[in-house]
Amino acid sequence: MIGKEEVRRIKESLKDLKTPALSLYLDINPAKPDNAGRAYALRAKDAMKALAVPEALAEKVLELLQHEVIQAKTLALFADQERLELFPLQVELPLVRAVKTAFVDEKTSRLLTDGALAHYGEPFLLPLVYALDEYERYGVIYVDQERWRVFEVFLGEIAEVKDAFLALDTEAWRRLSLDAPGRRFNLGGIARGGAGQDLFAKRLAAWEERFYKALAHELVRHVEERGFTRLLLMGPEEHTKLFLGYLPKRLKEKVVAELPSLPHPGASPGEVLKRLEPVLEEVERQAERRLLEELEEAYPKAAFGPEVLARVQEGRVELWVLPWHLERELYACDGLYLAEEAQALAYCQNPEKKPLAVVLPELAAGYAARVEFVRGEAERRLLERGGMAALLRW
Repeated sequence: MIGKEEVRRIKESLKDLKTPALSLYLDINPAKPDNAGRAYALRAKDAMKALAVPEALAEKVLELLQHEVIQAKTLALFADQERLELFPLQVELPLVRAVKTAFVDEKTSRLLTDGALAHYGEPFLLPLVYALDEYERYGVIYVDQERWRVFEVFLGEIAEVKDAFLALDTEAWRRLSLDAPGRRFNLGGIARGGAGQDLFAKRLAAWEERFYKALAHELVRHVEERGFTRLLLMGPEEHTKLFLGYLPKRLKEKVVAELPSLPHPGASPGEVLKRLEPVLEEVERQAERRLLEELEEAYPKAAFGPEVLARVQEGRVELWVLPWHLERELYACDGLYLAEEAQALAYCQNPEKKPLAVVLPELAAGYAARVEFVRGEAERRLLERGGMAALLRW
């Protein structure tokens, strides 16, 4: 699990790579047939050959890829003459699967093909940094029969926050569980009434309030320390609903789903993640659909289609929204990038055709445009609107 502090360490560490360095992103997902037999190693070999990576460095990388067992969907690899850094990721990265035939950009020393993205020169960090900065970090609060637990989910991995609520009174939780709403006034099967019931109800309400407020206070601490951007509550509805009522507003706004308990208490992190995966997927796709709707409502402070490319190069784009499968090609001419060849011919006689995926990093960084990729239904809708969208600064 890459924690919040680990993200900072990774970024600082990669700044120390000596130039020229190899930056290599590979789709190594073992579930895909075209990765059988470590076919990704051959893609890496072809990429390094096309970029004229020094033989000693290329051999060191190939030795690792051919013999190291790496369980991941994507591998980000960075190497100079002294260091070799590996970052196995359990998620796919944008730009790594973008074009069907290899494209080598000699100007940037970058190769892009289906399943491999390679760069030789200055460290090329954009795909990795995008994942570290843009993927949501989820906090999962799970209620089982014995205790409250917290899990952290980031980049397709899950880890339990050990003893997250250790300071709380576990006996109080057991008693609250027994006196859950709907049964708290039915003791031993005999309904109680009168002053005794009133006193019991008041004591239970005060006890419940203290307990849930203490839980909320602890959760605030974990959110701040670990950088949770979204929260999920998982457990019996009567308890998750009550807990939600005690959360401060800023935490309530982070709650994106409430889920029932798993069939048995003490579920492992892997079991929790398996239950969460389809929910997290839908939460992400909903957020992307909502983003497009917000852009549509923001017009004229938003733009769609080829117009966006011109707005980017005017420095007007704050957020640039693109499809995950980025297959668009552009025409380069006299320092400009144009969407259509006819437009480019108005500026020069021989415009150079390039995949947007190759020039995207320089355009985004050069004009300070934050990039967001969308998938699924949002991707389909974006393609219908010209394949890109933007929130404008002015």
